[in-house]
Amino acid sequence: MTRARITPVAEGTQTKKRVDTEFIRNQLKELTPEQFVNHHILDRVPDIFVDRVQYVEWKGELARGLDVDPYSLLVVGSSCVGVSLSPKKLFNRFHRGSDIDVAIVSSYHFDIAWRWLRSLGPAQNMVMTDFERDMFKWHRNNLIFDGTIATEQLLSHLPFGAKWTSALGKARTRNPTRGHEVKARIYRDFESLRSYHEKNIRKLKIELSTSGTTGGLRTTASN
Repeated sequence: MTRARITPVAEGTQTKKRVDTEFIRNQLKELTPEQFVNHHILDRVPDIFVDRVQYVEWKGELARGLDVDPYSLLVVGSSCVGVSLSPKKLFNRFHRGSDIDVAIVSSYHFDIAWRWLRSLGPAQNMVMTDFERDMFKWHRNNLIFDGTIATEQLLSHLPFGAKWTSALGKARTRNPTRGHEVKARIYRDFESLRSYHEKNIRKLKIELSTSGTTGGLRTTASN
């Protein structure tokens, strides 16, 4: 079996070239889901940062506000890859209206959030919007299997919500994420984080191969 060629992402320059969408398309075709996730999502300096120093400093500041270890934070999504890998927004470039997606690996916060979700009763549900109630039901039915909690619609209700909301808000006032909404998703462990992204890349590769298209090269819209 011939090993797929993995092309490294350039780092360390103060002016980074815009991400090559054709390059990402080819890497999706050539690499296994594990390889793509390793090299383009989990083990790299995200595209929005000019170098590793800026990335490490940014993570350190956010981690202090969230009360987690900086090593447990990873910037993912279109701000990492440079383009969206969402099937509905495939290959849209990261732009000024895009969100910053942060993966937070913390069994401690995952367990707190999960216990809170399990303990909710009718009284708490009454103060939620319809969308928040739908998100709550989705989490109860799925997160125990996925090991993940998408906090953007539930964060204000979680026990640590006020602290995290403040920290994420401050992150949008610092470069290079200034002006972008910063959203967090909690993962129970690194296995859950990897599994989530590999599953998405696997589904994307299947969709691309069966449709015979790459989804088009759109350059606007959110990640």
